[in-house]
Amino acid sequence: MMNLRRRTARTAIAVAAVAAALLTTSCSSAGSGGDEKITLRFAWWGSEQLDAIKAEQIASFEKAHPNITVTGEPSEYNGYYDKLATQVAGGNGPDVLQITYNYIAEYAGRNALLDLSTVEKQLDLSDYAEGSLDGGMYEGKNYGVPTGLGARGIIVNPAIFEAAGVPLPDDSTWTWDDYVDIAAKITAASPAGTFGSTQNNTEQGLNTIARQNGRNIYSEDGGVGKGIEQDAEFMFDLSKRLIETGGSPDASATAEQDGLALEQRLMGTGKVAMSFEPINFIDIYAQSSGQELKILNVPNDGGKPGLWPQPTVLYSASAKSAHPKESAMLIDWLLNSKEAAPLNKLTLGIPANPDVLAAIEPDLTPNEVVQKDFLDKILAEGGAPNVQTPVGGTETQTIIAKLGSDVMFGSTTPKEAAKAFVDQLKAALK
Repeated sequence: MMNLRRRTARTAIAVAAVAAALLTTSCSSAGSGGDEKITLRFAWWGSEQLDAIKAEQIASFEKAHPNITVTGEPSEYNGYYDKLATQVAGGNGPDVLQITYNYIAEYAGRNALLDLSTVEKQLDLSDYAEGSLDGGMYEGKNYGVPTGLGARGIIVNPAIFEAAGVPLPDDSTWTWDDYVDIAAKITAASPAGTFGSTQNNTEQGLNTIARQNGRNIYSEDGGVGKGIEQDAEFMFDLSKRLIETGGSPDASATAEQDGLALEQRLMGTGKVAMSFEPINFIDIYAQSSGQELKILNVPNDGGKPGLWPQPTVLYSASAKSAHPKESAMLIDWLLNSKEAAPLNKLTLGIPANPDVLAAIEPDLTPNEVVQKDFLDKILAEGGAPNVQTPVGGTETQTIIAKLGSDVMFGSTTPKEAAKAFVDQLKAALK
């Protein structure tokens, strides 16, 4: 994600009056095959809030293009990629789909995604800053457009800290031991059902720890990064310690949480003090819980910056779509048009289109300002560029989740789980 700081500086000086003049209707709004009736399928995952936004965006697109009907296919995140894989294998994938950067190589490598350079007349990316499109690239071609830029961070609920009599930590100095200790203290001083922390057996969590140690899950040649077994053991040990100290829910409760919509999870219901999450979740959690939330940098034991800017999600089009131009038009409308793009605000990250960001900036909520400021902070830290997820890397989270569950249930040790992780990941990346 090189040169993202240039994008941040550029948008920071934009003003609403200029943005109103700059922001234009999607360049593809004219013409979409005459009077031919066309139906596009659009698949995504998200929350009730995101579903409502997309419904409004689709309605505005259909109004501008009366001959095109868009059929929305919303899902929960769990199961989304299983369903997508089945559809793609059967030649029945959606025309437009939401995707994360770690799946780009997997699907582009199978020729399942449309090369967006073939629809550049319908999809205008000319105003996107250099580097902001890197997450959608595979072998020099662009297969996905970021809905926005974001990062991970520790979302915290200060009200729970205050009620438990625990002060907010200084996120410029706290360590992982501090994190476990704080989580345990909050749980002990809170009503039953309220916890200090959620669990964090995730690919992003592991890579954050690895980056703090100057490493990465993946090597530049598409293999397993050196030293990652040590980082995995550290992460699994944190998980075990959180359960042993009562700082997080137990294994069964954690598994239940993973299957819930954002609004129903502990942070969304105001029942947890700290959670490692995508920062764009903060407004959804704040609205759902009715609490004012903050974002803290991750704990660090004196290493390098662990967090990095990344595409929140991307929109891609199917290479098998019967309507590639219209699919590109829909993506363009969702991300670039003055009618639809501002509706996202920051729910899908900081808009990668600087004109869209400038248009919404005056109306950002306090929680959204927190989100934008935190990303600026991560950009200013200047951490190393992230290594692109290679083909086979889509198995990483599945492997981590299974082994993390084994650790939480006590059926394996962190050391054993770490070794198994490396062995299984090597097999997946072959």
